[in-house]
Amino acid sequence: MLLILSLLTGHFHQILLFTFLIFVHELGHFLTAFYLGWKTVAIHIYPYGGCCEFQQELNVCLWQEWLVLIMGPLVQLVVVFLLSFMTSPSDYSLCLQYSNWLLFFNLLPIYPLDGGKLLLLLNQHFFSFYSSYRFIFTLSYFLVFTALLSCLFFSFHLLLFLSLFLLMIKLYQEIERFPVYYQKFLFERYLTRFPFHKHKQISSLRQMKRDTYHYFLQNGTIISEYEYLKWFFDS
Repeated sequence: MLLILSLLTGHFHQILLFTFLIFVHELGHFLTAFYLGWKTVAIHIYPYGGCCEFQQELNVCLWQEWLVLIMGPLVQLVVVFLLSFMTSPSDYSLCLQYSNWLLFFNLLPIYPLDGGKLLLLLNQHFFSFYSSYRFIFTLSYFLVFTALLSCLFFSFHLLLFLSLFLLMIKLYQEIERFPVYYQKFLFERYLTRFPFHKHKQISSLRQMKRDTYHYFLQNGTIISEYEYLKWFFDS
């Protein structure tokens, strides 16, 4: 709400400060991804947040994704701490307020916020690629819909409502794209022999996990992951 009032009253200092914090946050993601050799397609900065778009394999090591995700909030915290020595107490108080709001919102367990992505990665350590995404999509829809209703009927804040509404649109777009993600996940496993150390026997594609090589049990016969995917794509 404060940012909307800033636009209306011409207090651009607040807007620049909030945008700077978003940029710093995304810079943390970008620099870490660059160090790991990921290709960055674009960095989007919006009035309510931002995101980095990477062109990277879906079967990249889970620890790399963990590192890229946590470095956004971590770099933001470090920069805000350094600003305490470089700005006036009033400016730093405002900076801290905006930073805390940005961290709180961004770490909500709603996909595609960082909090939702972190929860997705945690699930992918234990569950399949397909079921992990289905779980996070279901949970995210429930949480964002509940938050929208709470904002409407209990404590209305225009900025929060707009952020949640745009987040729901983004979530819907991600769900619509999921079949493409899933096909890409499978096709990468067909084209590339990833050096996974873990092995697991399964019976269907939807049970496939990241960081794990699979053997398929079909009619009493054990089939390698490559042979099963070759049959799947050829058919």
